[in-house]
Amino acid sequence: MDSEKLECQLKGLEAKISEQEKLVETLQSAFSQVKTALEKLQEQIQEMHQRSVATCNACSIEFDLFANHYSIGLFDNIVYVKCPRCHKSTPVDSRDGLKKT
Repeated sequence: MDSEKLECQLKGLEAKISEQEKLVETLQSAFSQVKTALEKLQEQIQEMHQRSVATCNACSIEFDLFANHYSIGLFDNIVYVKCPRCHKSTPVDSRDGLKKT
């Protein structure tokens, strides 16, 4: 009688272990999806950051386009950016960022 109870308990424990293994596999799959989504998000953030940072052609420092821009004309568009160190003006393309001169 004791051996039958032990076998029943053993089968119950094996079933629980099997359920836990399935749950672990599900969690690993979800973690993998979250990791992939996070990597894509990090790439997008890095790309957006690179669009807002400029490097001066004259003195090679990086600076923020939005903090160092000025506009010529009636509209407040980013037309030129001025290096905060050497004060060299550089034209800005609205699509591509700094124009290569």
